[in-house]
Amino acid sequence: MSNKLKEVTYLTIKNLKTKDIILPSTYSEQFDSYAKNLEIDYEKEDVILKDLYFDVDHAENIINKASNNLDDIYKSTKKAQIAIGNKDETMLSVANNELGRLQEQIKSLKIELFADPLTGAYNRKWLMDSYLKEDLFQNDGEMAFIDLNKFKIINDTYGHIVGDQVLKYLVHFLKKTFSKYEGINVARYAGDEFIILFTHDIEKKFDASKLMLEAQERLSKQKLKSKTIEALSFGFSFGLVEFRKFDNLTTSLVEADKLMYQNKKLSK
Repeated sequence: MSNKLKEVTYLTIKNLKTKDIILPSTYSEQFDSYAKNLEIDYEKEDVILKDLYFDVDHAENIINKASNNLDDIYKSTKKAQIAIGNKDETMLSVANNELGRLQEQIKSLKIELFADPLTGAYNRKWLMDSYLKEDLFQNDGEMAFIDLNKFKIINDTYGHIVGDQVLKYLVHFLKKTFSKYEGINVARYAGDEFIILFTHDIEKKFDASKLMLEAQERLSKQKLKSKTIEALSFGFSFGLVEFRKFDNLTTSLVEADKLMYQNKKLSK
């Protein structure tokens, strides 16, 4: 079920990524259409639906903010035009301050647009816009495909609230671990699967394989504490592959996925 849902998600995003605005209803219709074609019954997939509704609400929030910003920009530029025509320096100063404030809001909105709303990692839109063109990489680099070990057991044992905390903690841990290096980015691919991208368009000052193995070992020795649990240990498995300019994302993911399962067997 999980692999088929990933395929449905990938096909849906691939079909819609060329559109400037994607409404929640459009995404849902496309997702449902592909799910039916692949004969997937996801009506009982509560976690999948929860994530979908969460993403829909997040998208609607961004659309509303963008619309409000456009309205405010129009009003402020209109004020500036009038102020220039009337040589009203006071009014022009007010309009200039408003535009400055709106620039900061738009910058913040852009960050929000490319962020996974649950974990704060980059989302798939960021991956497609920053690294890909027609599903092809635009630079050389390496990609680690991460899957949390026994995440379903964590959800079933402690509940999805703790499961969400585990995902957040993982992203926080990875960002902190790689923070001293340039050109390393963490993105959420789907569910409990993440991608770490190591770019080679800057001077390479790290060994991606060594960094991943060190991170894997460090995380396995740490414990997550919360109000409901005293201590929870968890880890991840990964597959690391190199990619070249114009390599296909899907092909690279399939290779990384195979290596990840080999790594998972070794870590048992």
